[in-house]
Amino acid sequence: MRNSSLLSAFTMLGNYLTTGMRAVLRHKTHLALNLLGLTVGLASALLILLYVSYERGFDKMHPNAATTYRLEQFFIPMNQRFPVSSPAMKDLLQNYDDRIQVTRINTGAPALRLAGSSQQLTLEWPQSVEANITDFFHIDVLQGDLATALTQPNQIALSEREALRLFGNSTAVGQQIQLAEQRYTVSAIYRLPEQSHFQAGSLRRISDEVANSGLAMNNVYSYVALPADLNQQALLQQLTRQLNEQAYGDQKISELQLRALTDIHLRSNLAYEVKVNGSAGTVNICLLLAALLLLIAAINFINMSTARAAMRAKEVGVRKALGASRSQLFVQFMLESVLIASCAGLLAAVLVELVLPQFNLLVNRPLQLEYLGSFGWILLGSTLSVGLLAGVYPAVFISAFDAKKVLSGDFQRGNTAIWLRKGLLVLQGAITIGLLVGTVVLQQQLHLLQNQPTGYDRQARLMVNGIANEQLFWAENQSLLQSLQQLPGVEAVSKMDMQFTNTISQAGQLQVPGQTELSMVSEIGAGFDIVQAAGLTLLAGRDFSEQYQSDKYQHDAEQLSAAVIITESLAKRTGYASVQDAVGQQWLMPGPNPLQLTVVGVVADVQIGSALKQQEPLMFICGRSAMNYGNIILNLTPALAAATREKVQQLLSERLQRQDLDISWLDDDYTAMYQNQRRQSKVIAIFAALAIALTCIGLFGLAAFSAEQRSREVAMRKILGAGRFNLVNLLASEYIRLMAISAVLAIPATFWALDSWLAAFSARINQSPLWYLLAAAVTFAICWCTVALLAWQVAGRKPAMVLRQQ
Repeated sequence: MRNSSLLSAFTMLGNYLTTGMRAVLRHKTHLALNLLGLTVGLASALLILLYVSYERGFDKMHPNAATTYRLEQFFIPMNQRFPVSSPAMKDLLQNYDDRIQVTRINTGAPALRLAGSSQQLTLEWPQSVEANITDFFHIDVLQGDLATALTQPNQIALSEREALRLFGNSTAVGQQIQLAEQRYTVSAIYRLPEQSHFQAGSLRRISDEVANSGLAMNNVYSYVALPADLNQQALLQQLTRQLNEQAYGDQKISELQLRALTDIHLRSNLAYEVKVNGSAGTVNICLLLAALLLLIAAINFINMSTARAAMRAKEVGVRKALGASRSQLFVQFMLESVLIASCAGLLAAVLVELVLPQFNLLVNRPLQLEYLGSFGWILLGSTLSVGLLAGVYPAVFISAFDAKKVLSGDFQRGNTAIWLRKGLLVLQGAITIGLLVGTVVLQQQLHLLQNQPTGYDRQARLMVNGIANEQLFWAENQSLLQSLQQLPGVEAVSKMDMQFTNTISQAGQLQVPGQTELSMVSEIGAGFDIVQAAGLTLLAGRDFSEQYQSDKYQHDAEQLSAAVIITESLAKRTGYASVQDAVGQQWLMPGPNPLQLTVVGVVADVQIGSALKQQEPLMFICGRSAMNYGNIILNLTPALAAATREKVQQLLSERLQRQDLDISWLDDDYTAMYQNQRRQSKVIAIFAALAIALTCIGLFGLAAFSAEQRSREVAMRKILGAGRFNLVNLLASEYIRLMAISAVLAIPATFWALDSWLAAFSARINQSPLWYLLAAAVTFAICWCTVALLAWQVAGRKPAMVLRQQ
């Protein structure tokens, strides 16, 4: 009995599929339009969801990722958050609760020499770590013993890529390298996952000197594994209080914060990150685009299915008269929808295979198609979702036809389906207008960011980054910079202990005569001629100059002293009526070794980092730096810039004995800051174009059916003297009215969404009403052209032939 029921069910399912395939193939134009729309929509959504899945999967492979956090600090005077903390925080954490596990990572390494070579190299992302690093991060050991490298002195582990770079092969276990005065043995080769914010070219044991640093020294990344029942808020409040009491004299300088390990990649975006982060904003926009593309594809299917419902009315009437139930007919039409969606899914997978290499270049990710993995689930889920979403209303609508009315000729199409089609067309039009305006706003904002005044000149400026300060700031002579100055094509050269495209990481207390309160001010160590070399805008006073040796930081005298150049906003903040009044003033940086500062110049405000951050008052201190590494900035003659760069690289390679100098154009560094915004702009522009194309496909199919239905009316009007152009406008006018409603709905919603997005920028464009009018006009034009193309053909038929066919 049971076998008989199963056989009957399978037979019925086979009949449904057979009937569905016949019905689908009967209307080939309808099928082609549906397949085209669903294929493009699904392929686009699959690419986007594949990217989103990859971005959201960062760091989830690590042990105990769900309960692991990074300890971060928000420095109140600088109004900035940093991912580093003090090594001494480990004791405070474990004294609070001994169940808390902590691992510390310190970045940096001395210059490297290989055996038999006098040339210096730099390790890429060298990390000194604690032995329990493997409890926090997944590390694949390919060769050797990683535990030896993490516990024994003078042992080091290299990543597979670093071993290949240094030794030409990845079998480097047992090789020797020289770091400063110590010789290290390579004891292991490892590989880190690509989908991790943490990267390390090498791993070695953290030094006792770093591990035992005081609370005021912030030089490690601290990762903590917290018990599930721990009150994180209470922990942070107590530790913040202890930190400020013990390290900063009970001043409110730092506020400790925690960031979940799995949130770092998308939501951190701080200076001094180990790897360039992604963007939660980009991911959210991509998810929205995927939903919109699938929605538009589904709308097209619904509209064309309900519009052609009358053609299947007799089929429904006959089948109901023969005993078919509404539920059976519903299943029949749902199967047809899923069948079309499945075919579109297969075609979409082929399309994704073809365009994936180009898409990977666009998003800069190594996305792969795993049909038995995440991509397979995304493909299956998207296909079924679209098939069910697009098919459910047509199935309900068509299966509800009354058999008696249909077979007696008294059938009339309901107003519900007509209003639904109109409502969905309005929604499509609103989406199109929103995407058009969004694309323009993104492009305009990106253009503003890349071309806004920064207070420094980016043209023909060459940066030489990551030079040890033993050879730069802490050296007692200027011979290196003087040699560079003498090269043909070098107009000015100076040094800085940070980059304009990074984040200021130093601040000092400032005591100004006449003011009782101390204020924290961001500071940058700089060299002679910094104004000329960096193209700063001098408003008053002068540049640092070798002619005034007292400008340079004097640390051997009884009273420490240095010259400073301040920004305009700092001059105003310290109470001077004009920038000229600040020149010559004597300020003090108090502390165990007070530093006397003499203001020698005032420059226009400087934008440090991207425009996502506010400009802040700052000062350039001549010759003083507490950083381990510095940078050289050169102002080159534009016509000779390329040739001069080669001479600079050659001279520095010889003088510093280095072959892997980090040399870049300042303009390129500035452009690279906005890679996430550029990626957003490109992705939105491409998929906005696809969304518009899908809308056109839907309009084309709907207009073709509408024009065919009204062909008799058109023929009668033509006989009565209506012109061809008038007939075209008659057929297109209904759709133009719907697009006008779309514009009314889209404009305020789009303005609000874009205004919220722009609020995150310190420099932002003002939205122009013209953009919205142009977007609406373009949408009207697309709609009119699509409908008019078909209407022109219908209006061109001979009335006699049309009326005879009716």
